[in-house]
Amino acid sequence: MSDWRSHKERSTPAMVRLIVWLATHLRRSTVRPVLYPIVAYFILTSPTARAASKDYLQRALGRTPRWRDQWRHFFAFASCTLDRIFLLSDRVEGLDVDVDRPEEVRAVVARSVGCLLFVAHFGSAESLRLIAVNRRGLPLSILLDRNHGRMLTQLLEQLNPQLAASVIDASERGPQLVLKLKDALQSGRMIGIMADRALATDRSVTVDFLGGRARMPVGPWQLAHALQVPIVLGFGCYHGGNRYTAHFELFAESVRLPREDRDGAIGALAQRYAERLEHYAKLAPYNWFNFYDYWLTGSDDAAAPH
Repeated sequence: MSDWRSHKERSTPAMVRLIVWLATHLRRSTVRPVLYPIVAYFILTSPTARAASKDYLQRALGRTPRWRDQWRHFFAFASCTLDRIFLLSDRVEGLDVDVDRPEEVRAVVARSVGCLLFVAHFGSAESLRLIAVNRRGLPLSILLDRNHGRMLTQLLEQLNPQLAASVIDASERGPQLVLKLKDALQSGRMIGIMADRALATDRSVTVDFLGGRARMPVGPWQLAHALQVPIVLGFGCYHGGNRYTAHFELFAESVRLPREDRDGAIGALAQRYAERLEHYAKLAPYNWFNFYDYWLTGSDDAAAPH
């Protein structure tokens, strides 16, 4: 397994500005054909991403992926990236976002107690925001390490200054971060947290995932224990064309980690989360957007911080 930070973003600020300009001045149907040469370029010039895509698709599809499968995988990523701009700028007239939200999630939202929304690098997190904020009136904050998400931060500031202002900087860590999160939750906010990637230096647990072993971060579960609010899982599945489904699940009303076996309890929670992520990866296999060597080898497993 390699550290995802070592794989630099291929996009440049100039390219991002160009795509933002196109998406904010033209209709989605007009901009979308631009994706074809972009996807072809990245497939042809990204051997590491191609290898990661093939490995993942083998696991998710249960068969050797064909060239067409990899094209669909990369094209789904490009489509979600483009649609992110439309969703963040609230130009959603060309998008069809359905919602799957069971009654227990509705009950949590109705209580207005604030909650954690655990998401992954899967499909479209922005489609979840559309349902939560635009259609349900829920205030949303995002927990984001500004040191490692500068391009996303700049995109937010350009397209949605209100959402950019609500970003909580995860690089602060410690008691100060917990206090900021508590303040946001007490005002009834939903806080979005990515829960599927661990930095090489992060404390992590190893889980069974898609037939292999992978590292999941400990931090989200420690925060959940400290904050004692409901945890909702969100998966924004892209189905092709202009169609999305925003799936929400209640994971727990709260998380309490016992002192006597805290590591074991975190491991069990992370494994449950990995099982739900695996469910959606098989349901919508072209939505997985971790284009690096995600699974552990024997030497990785031994060296991983715990």
